[in-house]
Amino acid sequence: MKTIALVLSTLMLTFVLCLGFSEQAVAQVGTEKWAFTTGGSVFSSPAIGSDGTIYVGSDDGKFYAINPDGTEKWAFTTGDSVRSSPAIGSDGTIYVGSGDKLYANNPDGTEKWAFTIGGSVLSSPAIGSDGTIYVGSLVDKLYAINPDGTEKWDFTTGANVRSSPAIGSVGTIYVGSVDGKLYAINPDGTQKWAFTTGDSVRSSPAIGSDGTIYVGSYDAKLYAINPDGTQKWAFTTGGSVFSSPAIHFDGTIYVGSHDAKLYAINPDGTEKWAFTTGSNVYCSPAIGSDGTIYVGSVDGKLYAINPDGTQKWAFTTGDSVRSSPAIASEGTIYVGSDNGKFYAIYGDSGGLALSQWPMFHHDLKHTGNVSGKFKEMAMPWIPLLLLDD
Repeated sequence: MKTIALVLSTLMLTFVLCLGFSEQAVAQVGTEKWAFTTGGSVFSSPAIGSDGTIYVGSDDGKFYAINPDGTEKWAFTTGDSVRSSPAIGSDGTIYVGSGDKLYANNPDGTEKWAFTIGGSVLSSPAIGSDGTIYVGSLVDKLYAINPDGTEKWDFTTGANVRSSPAIGSVGTIYVGSVDGKLYAINPDGTQKWAFTTGDSVRSSPAIGSDGTIYVGSYDAKLYAINPDGTQKWAFTTGGSVFSSPAIHFDGTIYVGSHDAKLYAINPDGTEKWAFTTGSNVYCSPAIGSDGTIYVGSVDGKLYAINPDGTQKWAFTTGDSVRSSPAIASEGTIYVGSDNGKFYAIYGDSGGLALSQWPMFHHDLKHTGNVSGKFKEMAMPWIPLLLLDD
């Protein structure tokens, strides 16, 4: 039974990828498909809805919904800049933070509700399996908000929370703070444990298939932390680590650093390779299904890097790339730039890697929830891969 399932899944994968690559083959990979102009820098990382709509924020105080052809679907005006990255709920509600509030928007762009936190929201929301929304704030708290917009609880850290929370398989919420700690918080809002690093934690955690939590710190280290809160290992880079890690299916961890490098780190904490860009790497890498790693740099480029650490291509924007890229199912790469533009770039990876944590905040809807594994890979062959004998 399993053999038949795998054969069928391989055939379906080939069919789907061929469909996805048909448009990409017409154009040169690594070139611009289209560019959408906003009124300010695009630090926000895009989320992609089930219908292909791309959602992204801008420093112009607007939250945009963009059609796959690059035309505007709608724009929602908030009360301040939008540097938070959006997250999409199972019912299609889009959640995004601004300098004034956390907003919940309907798919048509109308406001569902707005939750006032009392400080700027730079953290990107994560969505629990029960629909609870978790988000950090500059008032030194992580908030848990019910789907109707009411507060469930709040957890106080020792400094502001710029890190975006991640949710483990049993519902534990992991989030960093500028107080230098990574917190593990139970679903009821009580502390499970706190792990101390040597400096601010602004990186968002990634969770491996064995439950290991990976997070960067401004002490120039990437930490691997066991589910019980003890250190597994720490990898030292040459600069502060703002970037959030991504994990390939072979266990390789990719993370950027302010030393202008993207690092590939083996599961045991040793260096696999390091790729040098022209400036700091703020953003988080995204891994394609063919193993290509996409990452932006303050040098104004988005890089496509082969699994062996060599450059595949580089796309030049007009300014720093601090937005974390997303890879659509047909291979298009979406990323923002500080020049006020949001780019769609031709790619040939055929979508995200089928791994535990292939991009910023886990998946294309940015749920930040590890229990959402494979749900964003909306392809008919996935269930076949999960069949038992």
